[in-house]
Amino acid sequence: MELVGESRPSGAGSLLGPPGLSYEDVDDDEGEVVIGIRPKSSPLPRRRTSVCEEDSEPEPPPCGSRRVSFADAKGLTLVCVKEFDTWDIPKPPGYELLRSECENLEECRLSLRFSLPSSTEELVTSLQERKVALETVELLPGTTTLKGVIRVLNISFDKMVYIRTSLDAWASHFDLLAEYIPGSSDGVTDCFLFKLTLVPPFGEQGARVDFCLRYETPVGTFWANNGDGNYVVFCHQRGKELKDKERQNVCKKSCLKAVR
Repeated sequence: MELVGESRPSGAGSLLGPPGLSYEDVDDDEGEVVIGIRPKSSPLPRRRTSVCEEDSEPEPPPCGSRRVSFADAKGLTLVCVKEFDTWDIPKPPGYELLRSECENLEECRLSLRFSLPSSTEELVTSLQERKVALETVELLPGTTTLKGVIRVLNISFDKMVYIRTSLDAWASHFDLLAEYIPGSSDGVTDCFLFKLTLVPPFGEQGARVDFCLRYETPVGTFWANNGDGNYVVFCHQRGKELKDKERQNVCKKSCLKAVR
């Protein structure tokens, strides 16, 4: 007689298990086999991790009505004015010296001891004779820079123009290379530009500059020196001239006697 509920010995019938059995759990303490039943229709709930919670976007708050109000409607000002007090900015070392030099630059004038060509015909005649001529010379406004334009006869493609200059009555001299003016060629003549900066302070009679022109080509070297008299330029400071005139006027007034 067989007992109900006891497992039978191994055989064909032992390969069949009760329906609904999906896995076997083993209890480590007692060593017993626990048969668990997991229904397929109701999956176990899964717990959400913190990563999923961070990745998930928060739900937007419920939209409510918004009102826009303007400041002028409430009697408020639309402009806010702030006032700042001025303060003394520390001056760098040498500021007064630079300032006095700048003031001296604005008080300079140029006097020429030669005459420039007064017409185009006179300029062309000078070019035919010497192949090089001084066309214009001026003092740049607010500076002590002497600027001049030299016109040469286009007798060769390769050419160089120099200004031989002396600041001590030809006790010494130096050569200054003039630069070609782009677009100045008319097929017959070319123009070159030179700039010479004079450094103040000047003497009582002003700064004297003597110079002449040298035109070098493969054909030959040509000079222009104002008919062997050189080009002489004086740069004067107007402030000193005004002071000299005031002194002269004071002397003249002191020589007069009051009539009684």
